[in-house]
Amino acid sequence: IVVIGVFIGIQVANWNSTRTDRADEGVFLERLQEDLIRVEEASARVRTRRISLIDDLDDAAAIVFNEDSEKQLTPDQCTAIGSSSYYYLNVLELPSLTELANSGRVEIIRDRELRTALVEYQQRVEALKYFTQTQTAVITNIATFRPEIVKLETYFDDSLGEIYGRYSCDLSGMRADQAFLNVMSENIDSYDAYVRDGLLPWSEQLTEVQRLVDRALD
Repeated sequence: IVVIGVFIGIQVANWNSTRTDRADEGVFLERLQEDLIRVEEASARVRTRRISLIDDLDDAAAIVFNEDSEKQLTPDQCTAIGSSSYYYLNVLELPSLTELANSGRVEIIRDRELRTALVEYQQRVEALKYFTQTQTAVITNIATFRPEIVKLETYFDDSLGEIYGRYSCDLSGMRADQAFLNVMSENIDSYDAYVRDGLLPWSEQLTEVQRLVDRALD
């Protein structure tokens, strides 16, 4: 009777613990979803701009470094050259995940794929921060370096409610200045590494975590 009583007591405790874990998991997933929405909203517009910039940089390089090309730089390509030193992106933390990890209760997440994705997401965040810091250390602000070749003026965009920079480029001046060409080449190489190894993997992992959380919450 004593043994059976102890056994039943343990089972009841286990059931209660499991029920608590399931309730806490639901609360955590809802909080995590809210955190992910905040990350998305805080970074979406700038993230899209940063990712698309590399294509304009590549197209600009094909024109600038090919003296036989009769093409002229488009405004977007000129802007890409002038802003090739801008890496800043507002990447918010996930407070719900930090709290869960600090409490040592990550195992309440039953979806193993989601648990793995969250670990990888944190790794992607660290990688993005690393590439932002390391690549920023080796880039040059082109508009400051050669203001006579890449000119910058600021204006207020009424539709977005923000101040923006408007660039104008002297293509012939670029081609005639080897120091400028060297700096532009280094900036493109650094920006490519930043996007390829930092920004894109983080962005893709953010999307994957959002998908798995939505799936877990039906």
